[in-house]
Amino acid sequence: MFKLGLGWLLTLSLVLMPLAAGAADFKIGVVDSADILGKSTEGKRIQDSLKRKSDELGRDLQRQDKEIGRMVEEFRKQAAVMKEDAKKKRQEELNRKASEFQRRVQDADKQLAQLEQKEKEPLLRKLQQAVDTVAKDNKLDLVLDKRLSGLLFYNPSMDITEKVRSHFGR
Repeated sequence: MFKLGLGWLLTLSLVLMPLAAGAADFKIGVVDSADILGKSTEGKRIQDSLKRKSDELGRDLQRQDKEIGRMVEEFRKQAAVMKEDAKKKRQEELNRKASEFQRRVQDADKQLAQLEQKEKEPLLRKLQQAVDTVAKDNKLDLVLDKRLSGLLFYNPSMDITEKVRSHFGR
């Protein structure tokens, strides 16, 4: 039994030793892509464009929401004196309008998401190229995004955000 345990220990150490030796040469960089994109001229232009589109879609949806609210309030006031079939018909109409409104809200959200993806795609490609360049120049094995990786702590010397920003701006 002792020989079997010793054999496993020896095998395990032979397998893990090269990994531990390679870990000493493993270099990691951290980049804050949201900061780079948010502070770039192109990123600000995209955010402004998305805000304008959101405001445009929002105005129409707010108008529809107020109209439905007014209709519901009117229905509540009249419901006590309405006949059952008229009340049921009015409820069905209000439900249909509310469902249509929800569909329009979802369509607006989808439209905004598609616009954001379309607008940001070239910017994200440019950012990826900047990250690739900095990673190669600094011989990094791994680059993590500060905000998207779940990173809780890192040595500030690993931060390559400004280097990436300088390549991104070119």
